[in-house]
Amino acid sequence: MRGGLSPLVWNLSREYAARGHRVSVVTPAHGHLDRLRETFPVEELDHRADHVVPLVLDPEVWPDHPAEVAVELTTRAYRLRLDGVDVYFLADAYLDLLPDRLYPPPGLEGRDLAHFKPLVFQVDGARFIRSGALADPSGAEPAVVHGFEPYYHYLLPPVLAADPRYRTVSTVAANAPVGQQVYRPQVERLLTLLGAGEGLAGGAIDLDALEGPPPSEDTAAATIARALAGTRMHQERRPDHVGVFPLVAAHADLVDFVSPGQRAYYSTFEGTPFEALFATLPVARQLRAHPHKLLMGGCGVADSWLARDPGAVDRTAVLRGLGLDPARPVFFHAARYAVHHKGQLELMRAVEEVLATDPDISFVIRCATGGGGETVEATPVANAWFQDVADRHPGQVHLDWRLADEDTLFEQAACADFCVNPSKYELDGFLIAQAEAMACGAVPIATAQRVTGHFGHARPLTDPEATGFSVRGSFRDDDSVLAGELADRIRQAAAVFRDAPETYDRLSANSRRLARRFTWPRTAELRLAAFDALLRGERLPFPAEDAIAWGWFDALDDADFARHGERIARAAAERGDAAAYARCAPLDGPALERLFEAAYARADFARCAELAATAGRDDWAARLATRCRATPVPGGDGSGWRVEYVHAGAERVEVVVASAGPTQSGAGLESVAEAVASDEPVPMGSGAAFQALSAAGDGTFHGTVDGLPAGRELVVMVTLRSGRVAWDTVPVPEAAPPPYRIVATDLDGTLLRDDLTVSDRTRRALALATRAGAHHLVVTGRPAAACREFLTALGYRGIAVCGQGAQLYDAGADRLIDSARLDLDLARSVVARVEEALGALELGVVTAPPESRFKVTPRFGERVRHGWDVTADRAQLWSGPIDKLVLHHPQVPEDELAGITEKLCGDDVSVVHSVKGMVEVLPLGTTKGAGVARAARLLGFTGADTIAFGDMPNDIPLLAWAGHGVAVANAHPELRAMADEVAPSNEEDGVAAVLERLFAAPRGPAATSVPAPEAPGPGAHA
Repeated sequence: MRGGLSPLVWNLSREYAARGHRVSVVTPAHGHLDRLRETFPVEELDHRADHVVPLVLDPEVWPDHPAEVAVELTTRAYRLRLDGVDVYFLADAYLDLLPDRLYPPPGLEGRDLAHFKPLVFQVDGARFIRSGALADPSGAEPAVVHGFEPYYHYLLPPVLAADPRYRTVSTVAANAPVGQQVYRPQVERLLTLLGAGEGLAGGAIDLDALEGPPPSEDTAAATIARALAGTRMHQERRPDHVGVFPLVAAHADLVDFVSPGQRAYYSTFEGTPFEALFATLPVARQLRAHPHKLLMGGCGVADSWLARDPGAVDRTAVLRGLGLDPARPVFFHAARYAVHHKGQLELMRAVEEVLATDPDISFVIRCATGGGGETVEATPVANAWFQDVADRHPGQVHLDWRLADEDTLFEQAACADFCVNPSKYELDGFLIAQAEAMACGAVPIATAQRVTGHFGHARPLTDPEATGFSVRGSFRDDDSVLAGELADRIRQAAAVFRDAPETYDRLSANSRRLARRFTWPRTAELRLAAFDALLRGERLPFPAEDAIAWGWFDALDDADFARHGERIARAAAERGDAAAYARCAPLDGPALERLFEAAYARADFARCAELAATAGRDDWAARLATRCRATPVPGGDGSGWRVEYVHAGAERVEVVVASAGPTQSGAGLESVAEAVASDEPVPMGSGAAFQALSAAGDGTFHGTVDGLPAGRELVVMVTLRSGRVAWDTVPVPEAAPPPYRIVATDLDGTLLRDDLTVSDRTRRALALATRAGAHHLVVTGRPAAACREFLTALGYRGIAVCGQGAQLYDAGADRLIDSARLDLDLARSVVARVEEALGALELGVVTAPPESRFKVTPRFGERVRHGWDVTADRAQLWSGPIDKLVLHHPQVPEDELAGITEKLCGDDVSVVHSVKGMVEVLPLGTTKGAGVARAARLLGFTGADTIAFGDMPNDIPLLAWAGHGVAVANAHPELRAMADEVAPSNEEDGVAAVLERLFAAPRGPAATSVPAPEAPGPGAHA
């Protein structure tokens, strides 16, 4: 194991064993058996499992792989007995992968099947446990199976739930997004394989109940979900997926946390951007309905660390060995390389800022990666910009990318005057590295996370129990505000160290004393007591104090209200909760006013509206109505809105706007390759982004925003000075109906420029149309599978008409709505008829979904694009279902080839010409016009509501069906001749020119269209 899991698992195991329990650790060997045997007596057990693990692959993620891969394995077990603990190593061809880094990085997903190593371990581990090797031989007492991190054991709780030999406990060590998902068909297959599949249909394992319906499109909830999906707090729900944590929480007997703040945070997400969305999820209701499952087992500092004497470390020798001056204050950071989780980007920014004005400070920064070398210089660099900062400050910054042993870490921590941990997103659970440094006397400088509140660094410096300095929490990837505040705290800390030694000594002593209270014996006792109660069939008590602190007033009974009435009344008043308050005190006019003001201060405006209605206070309602104003920019094109927002307690106000694609944070400071290679998943583009308003003072914020999301609500994220983050939704004034409700655009040669990009002008024009209420439909000859990456980059979330109208693809849900197939015998017949007339053809086919591959013959391959499969064996073209046939003749022009094919076969198939050198043969009746007509029916519109754009003859049915057809100037003569209008070419942003004219023009209430210029003759340019 690596990171915080290794000390957590090992120290707990040793403590359990020291108390007389039989303790077994099951882990992969990771390819290190030979290395282990060099030091320890490792015995091979009589356990051999010859089995197959089916990997069911999501075709959206693994498009170049088969739908299922059968992994044949022979798994063996080995045992090492150490400190009273039986460590079982499972080894096979899969579990021995990745010996250097142990776990696959997120960047392997979709590229390398080693990504599934943790999943294979779950199967191997479940088989080994269920073999009975670890159960009580007498059968007198169930065994407690304790899994660490839900992502690494989510199969175990449902698999073992019905087995009386076991009870399961799941520890959440780091706070992965609650929305983290895995492919449902894979989960179902493995649950069935492991004997738990019976309940899938019968209800014992109801996967449907774990995932509520997604929020309806064009609602504030959907906008919030999209905005958060572009961050590290949430993964937007995907079809055919199931949540990891909901699966564990539903079936584990206990859910264990490593700190009180983490238990509270992961149960409520209170005060964070995710709180409102979390409250709508089934897992939130599940936790609230079963609070007895929530165990705070805690975490600790190793006995071996606490037994060492920081005073015995030779500070001068250690620091000089690092190239640093021992006379300077030392700021220490030790963590795995996780740029955004650990706030390392902001840390390095702060280092640069501080050293620019105060060179007499030293930084020891450890960002451990999976690689390593004998020396710092021989170790691979994980981030070039970080290394550049260190290289430009020799003698001031020591940067090390290596994993380190305890001796090295302790020496450096003992030399540290301060430990710096600006973690973000509340992703930590306990933060052992900070505890270890504090145990040596280092004064912490860290974010005021709820999950690390146990360290006391957020207390005021004047508090006798204060341990250090804090900066406010952050939920942004590249947070310049956090970087600046961190630089200020480092300067402040250095000033205290130099000018107020008595204050520094007090903080250091408090840090040392507090951190040394976090011991493994204490955490083991807490968990063992809970396990004992579990085995006796008793529920853990849910303290009334927690219910009150979390606002879970419905979890309190009458006795609790009688016993804690005053405390409940105060807590209810702070939240503006009238129902809970009324059970404790009279809900009179003054009380309602106190509740209203408290709710307003928290930016809980939904509760404010309820209180205003209850009190009958029109002035409160008016105050709510005037907190935000959005008006169209006068004289603009309709795309801009002036927004003014007022809240006296706000520090930052951001509006969610439409986004054309994923945003890049920290540009130039972390490359794409570095992000992919890290241990952190990279958020995908979500179609929504945050645009900050400017602070004008007195709690007023204003700005002009573009790209409001679909729907008529302004969705605002408000960050209060207290650190609380809340969402607000404000109606936007209704606009007149748009001239057209559907904008249908061909891709190649029309919407796209010749370099296959969409210009900024065209993006703005499409956003203008969608903001006016129109739906943009991409219409293309490309199959859906070939469009996915492009549509994602475009930020497109609507319905795409693909494959010349044969396919309807929902880009937002990433699913194929329907698809037409071409009969193989009919396709061969077409080839025979045309070859009889014209001679040998070069052929291509597009295989049916989910594969959707281009297969072409060799001379066709001379025109091959990236990703096409070339085969000299024509039989390979007919080896499976196909969507379309593509013809090419080396001597016959494509117009003539299309005409002859139409004449010979037009009664049986549709023939289209869309790309130079290619004629496409499709199922009869398949045209772009027919495909868009199907999509329009789904949206509730007709051809009269549609404006369509194209450039080739295959677009003729599309423009003929639409109420207004536009050919770009570079279009084929046949299309220009029948179009209602000819726009500038694709290179001149012709689509944008027309949309700007139509959707920016003033519109009356009843206007549904705007007359276009009279259609020019063939070849004309408009």
